[in-house]
Amino acid sequence: LEKVVQSLRFDLVMKAGLDMARNKVEDAFYGNKLRLNGEKLLKKSKQVKVGDALDLLIGDDKESDTITVMRVKVKKVSDEKTDTDKYRVVLRRWKNLKLPKKNLHMTKATDTD
Repeated sequence: LEKVVQSLRFDLVMKAGLDMARNKVEDAFYGNKLRLNGEKLLKKSKQVKVGDALDLLIGDDKESDTITVMRVKVKKVSDEKTDTDKYRVVLRRWKNLKLPKKNLHMTKATDTD
């Protein structure tokens, strides 16, 4: 998935990666539903880099002790900016990813894709 973003802020990359409105990302932030590499996001302006996993929590299954997330992983950031001084990024997107709850508090995403 190739996108162009104004900066590498978490909220802008998540918005581009999931094709969602910025206010939806903001609502998720204030609802404590955003994670960066498994850790709760404390600032939506946090800069992301290649290899980072950006998660939006969308479900919690207490019975199977899993959570469901929409995930965006930063695969590549182009060295050159566009003519309008924006970043060209390559992202991988999962719209419905089930994870064990223990993975929620990891410091680094484990998928190698």
